[in-house]
Amino acid sequence: MRIRPANLVDIESCQRLDGSYTTDYVWRMEERVGDDTASVTFRRVHIPRQITVAYPRSLDTLPDDWQRRECFLVADDLGRIIGFLDMLVHRWRWRAQVEHLVVDRAYRGRGVASHLLRAAERWARGSQMQSIEAILQNKNDPAIRILQQRGYRFQGFLDDYFENGDIGMVFRLYLL
Repeated sequence: MRIRPANLVDIESCQRLDGSYTTDYVWRMEERVGDDTASVTFRRVHIPRQITVAYPRSLDTLPDDWQRRECFLVADDLGRIIGFLDMLVHRWRWRAQVEHLVVDRAYRGRGVASHLLRAAERWARGSQMQSIEAILQNKNDPAIRILQQRGYRFQGFLDDYFENGDIGMVFRLYLL
């Protein structure tokens, strides 16, 4: 497997990848409000049965994302695209944001996502970004676990962030 910058021909292959995922865990939000305090915590909970969750974003914008010439990487296994990572750059904040991280179902659990993240982190450091941010569904325990293993820290949440109303959990890796 080789991680490399995407080219225009790769985009169609990226759009065909299935970004859905299965999980046995979700991150449940618990809110406590008192007279002078409010707190929100997320707790990882085992659910009664495994669920399959559809990928929450459209891949229709990938050609436009690629044309920005920022950070669009693919995992290439002997000419077959098995995953990709698309990252937006907010130069005014010197922050990169992972928009898409998708790995082909047949290659999950083999470190492909970690290799893509590692390459994106190198790119971000070389581009003098201060941090990388990723916003994930609270149901996406597999991706949350990968980010945590790579040192990304929970930074907060965005209610109704995804089109289906799911909460977006914000994770950030500080690069400095």
